[in-house]
Amino acid sequence: MKGGSPTTDAKPSEHTQPSQQVLCSDSPSSDEDANPPAPAGHHQPKDDSDAESIGGQRNTMSRKRMLLAFSALSVCLFVSFIDQTSVSTAVPAIAEDLDTGTATSWIGTSFLIASTAFQLINGRLSDIFGRKNLLMVCLVLMAVGDILCGFSRTKEQLFTFRAVAGIGGGGINSILGAVLALANGVGPFVGGAVVQESTWRWVFWMVPIISAPAAVTILFCLPLKHRPGTYAEKVKKIDYGGIALNMASTLLLLVPLSGGGVTYPWSSPFVIAGVAVGAVLAVLFVLYEWKLAKLPIMPLRLYQAPHCSALFGQTFLMGQAYFGNLFYLPIYFQSILNYPPLVSGALILPVIITTSALSILSGQYMLRVGRYMPCILAGFFLWTLGNGLTVLFGRDTGLGKLIPILIVVGAGIGLTLQPTLVGMYANSRSEDRAVTTGLRNFVRTIGGAFGLVVSGVILSNTLRRELHGKDFVSDAVIAELTSSTYTLDQRGFSDAEKVVILEAYMQGLHYIFVYYVICSGLSLVLTLGVGNTGLKAKKPSGPSDDASEGPNGALADTPTNDGEKADER
Repeated sequence: MKGGSPTTDAKPSEHTQPSQQVLCSDSPSSDEDANPPAPAGHHQPKDDSDAESIGGQRNTMSRKRMLLAFSALSVCLFVSFIDQTSVSTAVPAIAEDLDTGTATSWIGTSFLIASTAFQLINGRLSDIFGRKNLLMVCLVLMAVGDILCGFSRTKEQLFTFRAVAGIGGGGINSILGAVLALANGVGPFVGGAVVQESTWRWVFWMVPIISAPAAVTILFCLPLKHRPGTYAEKVKKIDYGGIALNMASTLLLLVPLSGGGVTYPWSSPFVIAGVAVGAVLAVLFVLYEWKLAKLPIMPLRLYQAPHCSALFGQTFLMGQAYFGNLFYLPIYFQSILNYPPLVSGALILPVIITTSALSILSGQYMLRVGRYMPCILAGFFLWTLGNGLTVLFGRDTGLGKLIPILIVVGAGIGLTLQPTLVGMYANSRSEDRAVTTGLRNFVRTIGGAFGLVVSGVILSNTLRRELHGKDFVSDAVIAELTSSTYTLDQRGFSDAEKVVILEAYMQGLHYIFVYYVICSGLSLVLTLGVGNTGLKAKKPSGPSDDASEGPNGALADTPTNDGEKADER
């Protein structure tokens, strides 16, 4: 469900008043809506052989029921992102309690890898079995995984259960940009408060407690569009070959890369063989989806749509800067500025408040103007500027410098997260909306995982270079410092030795921030290729046609002629 707007139903036998009924959809129900005209000069690829059998996802419901269901969906999205971000401020406490050592980074990596592996799959499974059914399964997986995380007694148990939670969390698709932004900012703050006032285990236990009422509301208020065919027929539509190749290639690429240089040496057979085999399987996955899959989880036509290649490129780069900001800014606050977890979480609020505000304003702008290009251009400019200003951070940076820079970063994020997705919707078929969202999330998460790997390598190499030859620090300690500095006070370092270590750590963070400048800067350059396709479709004649949808719950399916002319100009 992507939200909806008041409209009359297209079927003559089901006329309703707009004030009483709301049409909620992910996919079209009419032939005309299902196959919108492509932008000028664009060749529409042939449909997948089984795509027509999927059907639409439209449901008519009362406005009151729609608002209640949408609120519950927003809570689910909020909780799923809190599950990701609240752990960042709890990492030092978890690492100390479970003695994770050099494997500390796997607290987040295990969640990220599992979430990435299932991103593509979830979009197509929701087409086959229905959005509501998949959402309920994902909520249960996330809740069970987090409950078990709270009871973990070893690091191996924690990593395994975080992966289970990641499978569920990864299935809850982006619904509302402002809610996503709010959760990303509130998460570290809530996590820090919980760790400071109680135990880190409640960081995981609070997730199912908050999500349970929302799940019950969705169960009873969100209508389920019954899918055509028997359960056996639906199971036959699943792209088993694509799923197997996608999961295998994702795991074999991300696991060795995430552990390389910290958990495993880069020259180890595990890393080399894993990356090599994963790369081969990734190529085979693309070939399989192109030539053999009847209902592919990754339709290659999505890359052929006008401007989508540039948008996917931006998404990959965006994931690196986005997840990097969320991961390394709290580390900077705690490790370098020595703020407690609660204050560290509070320092994210300038980012989050600005992100939420600009996310809402960008949606309103696109709704009224019908263009996504200005938001993307302004967003990546501000994000690049903000990332560049983070290079000015040091060991004694005050709040007067810190907060304005974080506001600029938040403004850039808020103007890009949703407009890039809207741009993909505007340049692709409406029946591909679920797989487009899944592919976008997959590419962004892959970018995030890749970016965290590169950032970890940068930090590790900087620490080894800066601390090489220092007799008071061993290679094992340097490896632990790559994940966290929580052991500094426990190892009996003198104040002078701590200064040397923190200076090296700050130098590594500076290089990481420069890397994020490059990522957001390249995204800014790619804006030249995203086009300016209009979002408001020309209304077909006839009183019963569905109204076109736009951003913020009104996502467009077709470009306007003005948009085509703008592109030609």
